[in-house]
Amino acid sequence: MKRKVFFVLLTLLLVVGWGLSEQKKEAAPSTPAATKLQLTQCALRVSGMTCDGCAGMVKQGLLKVEGVKAAKVDWKSGNVEAQYDPKKTTPEKMVAAFNRNNPGFRAQLPKPN
Repeated sequence: MKRKVFFVLLTLLLVVGWGLSEQKKEAAPSTPAATKLQLTQCALRVSGMTCDGCAGMVKQGLLKVEGVKAAKVDWKSGNVEAQYDPKKTTPEKMVAAFNRNNPGFRAQLPKPN
């Protein structure tokens, strides 16, 4: 008799414990708020590009700048759209770092209208 009661209580504890752990999993957010990345976009002008190869070099040069996450380069117009983490860089720092490490190309912020 004691054996039956023991097994019933053990089974009950296991079921209740499993149910509580499942509730914790459901309540926990899938991604912590601290890991969400907020990107900002800025426009740049880059001179010195003459082909798609140049555009690729400019894009790679920008992606090496700390905080830059993406870049879209149009070599014909010289326009560049860069996405960056504002906690790690600013457009001014991005331009300075790019110009320092990429001779042959010159990046600048667009002049305000």
